[in-house]
Amino acid sequence: MLAQSLITSILALLATAAPAEAEGGLSIRMSGFRSDAGQVLVAVYRGPDGFPSDPGKAWQTAVAKVANGKAQVDLAAPVGEYAFAVVHDENGNNAMDTTWVGIPKEGFAASNNAKGRFGPPKYRDAKFSVAAGGTVQRVTIQYL
Repeated sequence: MLAQSLITSILALLATAAPAEAEGGLSIRMSGFRSDAGQVLVAVYRGPDGFPSDPGKAWQTAVAKVANGKAQVDLAAPVGEYAFAVVHDENGNNAMDTTWVGIPKEGFAASNNAKGRFGPPKYRDAKFSVAAGGTVQRVTIQYL
């Protein structure tokens, strides 16, 4: 009787426990680098807050090396909606260098290869979904 009561209690606890987030996985594959110098800074966001220019508000950040004009970042990412921004930090100062009027001097990209008009791309244009089987995003770095 006590064992049956204990089993019933455990099953009730398991039924009310929060389900774990399903892992999907995210692979970001980047190409089009004009040199292998420096590093690649990647900021991944789970909503529009901070996208694309405030990596302090990113869900996750990563750094990669460029080799033969390409780079790749693989992340464990729960199923859901995301957007990311990429900077080719050629001089390794951990920032996007710009002219005095804010025009980027270094390469950049955003998920879905989203492009901005007179400024950075909008979250709505860069957002995508990570599925249970994983998602691959391919972007081409652009230079102005």
